[in-house]
Amino acid sequence: METTAAPPHTLDVIFRQHVDNTMECGRALQQLFQDIGGFAPHVVRIKRLEEHGDRLTAEAYQALDLLPYNEFIHLTEQFINRLDDIADGINDTARLVDFCTPRKTEAAAPELVATLLSMLERLQAELALYPNNDPASAGDCRATLKHWEEKADQLYHEWRKTQRRLNALPLVDESNWTEILGVLEQTNDAAYHAAMLLERIAKYRAGRRPVTQV
Repeated sequence: METTAAPPHTLDVIFRQHVDNTMECGRALQQLFQDIGGFAPHVVRIKRLEEHGDRLTAEAYQALDLLPYNEFIHLTEQFINRLDDIADGINDTARLVDFCTPRKTEAAAPELVATLLSMLERLQAELALYPNNDPASAGDCRATLKHWEEKADQLYHEWRKTQRRLNALPLVDESNWTEILGVLEQTNDAAYHAAMLLERIAKYRAGRRPVTQV
C-alpha cells in the first residue's frame, strides 16, 4: 500500500514551531541553572531541542525554494538564521557549562535566561500573526525586545564590573563564567536581531503586497 507524503509546512507553521521549540530550549537552560549539580540531563535535552531547531531551519529554507529570489527571500533567510542563532546560543551555553562544570550558579545566569524567555514570549506573540504582521505591531515587538536586550547587556556588564572590583570568584571560575554569560548575552542579541528582521519583513509585505505565501 502506497503512502502519501505529508505536504511541506508553510513558513508561518515553521516559524511558530521554531520559536516554540526555542522557548522550550530556553526553559531547559533555566532548569539547568536551577540544578547546576545535576546539569548533564539538561545538556542532553537542550542538544536534542537544538537539533530539532536545525531541522526546522532546513525545512524553512526548503519552503523558500518555492519562490523566486528577491528582497523578501533575502530578508526571510536572515530571519531564519537569527532564529537558528538563538537555539544555537542556548545550546552553546549549555555545552560550556558541561565543559566548565561550575559548582554553583552565578546569579546573573538565571537573570539572563529570564530576560531571553521574555524576549521569546513577545516574539511568539508576533509570529502568531505571521504573515499578516502589521508594521506597527512588529515595530512594537522590536522596541520591546530592544528594551530586554539592553537589560541583558547591562546585567552582563554589571556582573563583569563586580567581579573586577571585588574579585569574588577564583580566576578560573571567573574566566569560565565570563565565557558562559558572554555567550548567553549574545544569544539575547540574536533574539533582538530576529525582531528587527521581522519588522523589516512586515514593512516589505505592507509595501509590496501581494507576496506569494509559502
